[in-house]
Amino acid sequence: MAAWAAAALAVSLLAPQALAGSAGPQDGAAPPPDPVPDRIAGQGTAAPRLVTGLSDAAPGGSAADAARAYLAGERDRFHVAAGEKDLALLGTEGSTVRFQQRHHGIPVLGAHYLVHLKGKGERREVTGAGGAYFTRLDAPAEATVPAARSAAVARTALKDPRQRAAAEVSDHGLVVLPGGEGGKGRLARHHTVRAVAGGEAVVREVYVDATLGAVALQHDSARQAETPAKANGTDVRGKKVTFDAARQDDGTYRMSDLTRGSRIDTYDAGGRDYGEFLGQMPAGMVPVQNKTADYPASAGESGAVNAHVNSARVYDFYKSRLGRDGIDGKGGTLTSVVNVTSGGKPFANAFWDGEKMVYGGGGAYYSFAAALDVTGHEMTHGVIERSANLVYMNQSGAMNEAIADYFGNAMDVEAKGTPMSDPEAGLLAEDLCRTGTPKECALRDLNDGRNAMDDYIGATVGQDSGGVHLNSTIYSGALWDIREQLDPATADKLVYKALTEYMTPLDRFMDGRNAMVAAADAMGLPLEDIQKVTAAFDGHMIHTGWEHHLGIDSKTVLPDITSSFAAPSAREGRYVVSNSDATGTKLPSVFTGATSGGAAKRLSPDDGRWHEFPATDGTYAAWMAIGERDGAQSYDVLTRRLAKGKPKNVFSSTTVQPQDIVVDGRDVAFLGYDLTTGVSDVYLSRGGKPAKKVKLSAGHQAWSVDMRDGTLVWTEYWKAEKGTVFVPTAYDVERGKVLVRYPPKQSDGDKAPLAGYTKTAGDRVLWTERAQATGAKTAIRSGTLRGPGKVKDVVPADAPYAPVSTVFTATDKAVTYLDVKGGQEWANENLSKLFQVPFKGGEKPVRLSCNRGTQTAAAADEGKGVLWIDGTGGQTDLVTRTSPAGSCA
Repeated sequence: MAAWAAAALAVSLLAPQALAGSAGPQDGAAPPPDPVPDRIAGQGTAAPRLVTGLSDAAPGGSAADAARAYLAGERDRFHVAAGEKDLALLGTEGSTVRFQQRHHGIPVLGAHYLVHLKGKGERREVTGAGGAYFTRLDAPAEATVPAARSAAVARTALKDPRQRAAAEVSDHGLVVLPGGEGGKGRLARHHTVRAVAGGEAVVREVYVDATLGAVALQHDSARQAETPAKANGTDVRGKKVTFDAARQDDGTYRMSDLTRGSRIDTYDAGGRDYGEFLGQMPAGMVPVQNKTADYPASAGESGAVNAHVNSARVYDFYKSRLGRDGIDGKGGTLTSVVNVTSGGKPFANAFWDGEKMVYGGGGAYYSFAAALDVTGHEMTHGVIERSANLVYMNQSGAMNEAIADYFGNAMDVEAKGTPMSDPEAGLLAEDLCRTGTPKECALRDLNDGRNAMDDYIGATVGQDSGGVHLNSTIYSGALWDIREQLDPATADKLVYKALTEYMTPLDRFMDGRNAMVAAADAMGLPLEDIQKVTAAFDGHMIHTGWEHHLGIDSKTVLPDITSSFAAPSAREGRYVVSNSDATGTKLPSVFTGATSGGAAKRLSPDDGRWHEFPATDGTYAAWMAIGERDGAQSYDVLTRRLAKGKPKNVFSSTTVQPQDIVVDGRDVAFLGYDLTTGVSDVYLSRGGKPAKKVKLSAGHQAWSVDMRDGTLVWTEYWKAEKGTVFVPTAYDVERGKVLVRYPPKQSDGDKAPLAGYTKTAGDRVLWTERAQATGAKTAIRSGTLRGPGKVKDVVPADAPYAPVSTVFTATDKAVTYLDVKGGQEWANENLSKLFQVPFKGGEKPVRLSCNRGTQTAAAADEGKGVLWIDGTGGQTDLVTRTSPAGSCA
């Protein structure tokens, strides 16, 4: 599903670089001068990613048979098994044959291999080939987990028990997930889980390991006899419109266009929640109907008339200009639903849900179906899904959005007769607002001039699915420049050919550039036009190695973090972090390595459970394992040495969820949140023995634990006569005794400050403290561990640099905290950044790193060294600095 707002309705799968990538020159190398590369190698596979410039004979038979025979004859060169059980024909698009890789006859997720041809019969030649094909697969061919059991596991992907109870689970059969250890892949069963409950709608694709029974991957549609007829109505602005409809045998009319290769149906949700239409059509729905051919004004006000007319315009554009018969290329029905809401309120958005277009509107906006570029955008998502299927995450997701923007806007300027030279030609959705100028209304501008090196927003995988909306105009801007430089019709055909014949699901920006250049060569465009194509991408700084020129001042410790929940822990030169493999298809595992870099080692067993939220003291590690036991989710806490040994279980429960796990030698502590009572207690395991509750006073709870050198700290809170009291507390583990408490400065009920995040370092306990007032800033305070001493402000609340957030990490040399700016536009300067102050305070904080992207989940190592999760480099990485950068001016 693709939507317009950065935070709305975005579904992610896995990082596009995970399954296949392009190998290029080292950092600092210039782009190759030849605009048509001869060969681009694959990563983690013997099959080449892209081969061009061929003129090999491939005579006789159909194009598909010739392509298959060619690959079979060139096995030593391409390493592609071309038998029917290995390659399934997906179709022929133009001069390109597209195959789906199969392993033992089972489809491999994201694995498309393409063969490019020219000529016919005895004169047919292969001009190029490539795609994603995995040569190291060794996954089993038969499932050992029954389908019913697999469906039950898929249901657990929904965490909300109300959604689980209401969920419908469908079974799409077996699929092989590529990647994994040694590239062997993983056999899984694909399910779609749909649920609407508790005011929230979910449609989730879930892949369950077919041998372990664990979730391996997940990523957040009867009619009377009728005849073609004409109908009349008014659009959202009151303009009279005639459109194609269907006259029923009973004399009534429906918004069903029967005159084109694809049927076009338009429905009115009548204000129902958009969640009821996610991936399905509620029972009893029929296209918008009326007793006569003259539809009332309400059909226009809802957006139905615009959606119906614009869908026909989009179909005509694809058919007449690009030769495509509808979204699926096979004349399948084009379905639109208008007038949806969100929780009873206006839904100012639109999206493609994999089957149909869904439009909201209201308030300051007309129906989102009112803009042809929006309709074209949403329908193009369907075209993309049924061709290259660019994965909706990171750079491939940004390209998905970019191509949808390009074609939506191309249709709009064509329909309006707007010249490409018009400064407003690149505006997207500029017709949606009831008031204001087009430029004020537009949601995006393809002429915004953004380039990869200066403007790429370093969002992590947990933000806008890695920046699919935030970074789309970098790629679409290059495409739009090409449309300005070439004949527009030629440019449209070029982008379409690149999409349908040269791109594969996990392409990055450079893959997209190479696809465009290869398609231009295949079209026989003159060299000067190909040079215009390359110049457009150069103008947006999409060239070889662009990610390596982003001014990164940190050292990468572990690249390509694919879990949005990854948070490191570090001490004494070692770190632990949870992550999937490079493909994003494996369940999270716990890894350890040196904070100075080098190879990472997996600590957690490959047992079909989630292993996440680890902590370390530099010698030991502890973490949470999540799995299913007797039909319920089980939460376990495991611990082991970093160097060697097997994990030992120190806690297991189906009702208590561990949080804030910390480790100190063989002792492990954590918060235990009871899902049945809502109460949080401190749990402590001594010497590897089963964890037990630390006794708190009646009615008392705790949050944010930390432990070092035999001292356990937490914030204890309870309901007092005048309000809730928050008290940072230090506890001697050996003696089982509270060492010190630091009550708030005020105790007059609801005005008492909130003490929250708690850490220990050196001989002190540190905590955050914030007044209970709107916009209040956060102080970081500290006190001695061995008795109530004078409280010091490491960061005073009244300092101009005091943060709003309450997250920090500390050693006995420095305190590093996260500063989050709120209410700002998406821009690198507004993303969260890390600041450091001396352990004793008294100095103005300095920037830990000048990296421009998101900095989050900081973990102090030793001295002033810190590790964190960083999104600057075009993907999400675990990085480090051993000292702060200081000023970033």
